[in-house]
Amino acid sequence: MNYQDDFSINFTKEDQLHGFLEELEERAGWDVRPSNSIRVLPAEENEALCQQITEELKETEIIKDTCQNTGLLLKMGRSVYPLGKSSLSTLKSRARVNGNALSDLEKPKLARILNDCLKVTRGDALIRIQEGKVRAVHGGDESDYCILPMTEIFGTASSYINGKYDEAKFKGGYYDHTMATATWEIEDEELVSAYRSALRNYREDLNGQLSAAVRVSSSDVGASGANIYYSLLIGEEKRPLVLGKALKLAHEKKASMAKFDANMSMAFARYEEALSGLERLFHIYLNHPANVITGLMKRVNIGKKLIAETVEQFNAAYMGGACSGYDVYCAICNSIFISEVNGVQGKALAVLEEAISRCLTLRWSEYDIPGDLK
Repeated sequence: MNYQDDFSINFTKEDQLHGFLEELEERAGWDVRPSNSIRVLPAEENEALCQQITEELKETEIIKDTCQNTGLLLKMGRSVYPLGKSSLSTLKSRARVNGNALSDLEKPKLARILNDCLKVTRGDALIRIQEGKVRAVHGGDESDYCILPMTEIFGTASSYINGKYDEAKFKGGYYDHTMATATWEIEDEELVSAYRSALRNYREDLNGQLSAAVRVSSSDVGASGANIYYSLLIGEEKRPLVLGKALKLAHEKKASMAKFDANMSMAFARYEEALSGLERLFHIYLNHPANVITGLMKRVNIGKKLIAETVEQFNAAYMGGACSGYDVYCAICNSIFISEVNGVQGKALAVLEEAISRCLTLRWSEYDIPGDLK
């Protein structure tokens, strides 16, 4: 049982990912309870319950791991489970209480505040129990959270991609208790031929190295919808070029596997639609590209350290003078490559890719100014 809150695993083979998710689902479950009936307990004040959990789960370290993270238990009727770290944001949302100060409170006081709020919360709670802990506490009413099993999400993605493209290759997968993600590389000339032609006209020598990439992510704990990201992989190093915003399917009651299947089909149509946006970048000229990179990345809330690394790598190859919007956007997308080299995975990578796609919607000229940006 992978009970550790910081557990994560990478997959190099597609069947490994599917097998893992199937085994995970067999051990997991969902429980629906009235929100005003569940109670949060501090582990440090409930040694007998902690001992009971240890004996029932036959995991001697699960309480130690819980105390190092949330330090809390969740009581549902006669059942008691440790609260996993991934559950806190949804639990606070269900209790309708939030704020940075909550994380600074002692565990007994935090439990009392959450319980006071839960007592006056109407409706049901939909509780995800997985690997020995509560991983999420969603709203359980008809208008709230919709379960889209990850086994079906990733099974549908695999079937669609491998069925449609002979040259599809599983590039890698990742799972932690917040989300799962998988990426496929597709070497299909029909899919990328228009991009190859456009880039050749722009005088970029690809040496035949151009392919498409599709990444699917999903979560059972509210960290992600069933989202589909589409990009190009350019050159021998296969540096990513994000083509637009992800196709998102939120876990809402109107969500369904049929809608996800439709989004998979739509993702490949997006490659053709995104070409005009890429070509537009060829005709944008910027006199202060490093400032544009910095300004855009700051605007979409990318971290200062990654911005500095991105600008440093750009400046190392920059020959001076004006450069195109395409060159600037390639530099921004290079932050994904930098992050992967630095070991960033999962949710953080999905958040970064989503942020980069938002750069395409901003007014770049606002940052094309001399001097230091404030």
